[in-house]
Amino acid sequence: MKTIVLGFVLAFNSLTAHAAKYGLEPGDAVLTNCHEIYTRGVVKAKVDDGYTVHFPKNAGPIQCPPFRWHAEFVLPFQSVSEYSLKFLGGLKRDILFQVGEPVTFRVDTDRRVVKTKASIDIDAQITDISSNGAIAVKLISTDPEAAATFWQWIGGNYVDLRHKYLELERDKRSR
Repeated sequence: MKTIVLGFVLAFNSLTAHAAKYGLEPGDAVLTNCHEIYTRGVVKAKVDDGYTVHFPKNAGPIQCPPFRWHAEFVLPFQSVSEYSLKFLGGLKRDILFQVGEPVTFRVDTDRRVVKTKASIDIDAQITDISSNGAIAVKLISTDPEAAATFWQWIGGNYVDLRHKYLELERDKRSR
């Protein structure tokens, strides 16, 4: 029983430390994390347990309610030109991603949108990279089903380089 209580205390302390870690203020550019898909916005106000975030009209699609965000789901935003994805503490070769490079997403399809395939490959080009390792992309696939799936799940958002959608791309680059 003492181990369980100690675990809860440590988990709570790490969450409150995380919330205080960034010290975001109104007007700061941020990324909000919804299942490793990030939407870029601006902090409008601090609230008890996080922030109210404003998103531009072209943001999205937002798959989580876009109102009040708990602090652990809000990260400061800073753009970088490249990001090196590190594995196993340096035991495995880093994978480098740069703005302007093509990437391929493999996304499980929604049967309401694509009836003939269980997954679809979407070709895109990196347009921006955040300092936390998430990429914004523009669609370069010409297949209508790939485009529909892209706009349903990715659109104008940032995707974490560790996301399952990019597993195929990480495998390609690690060879």
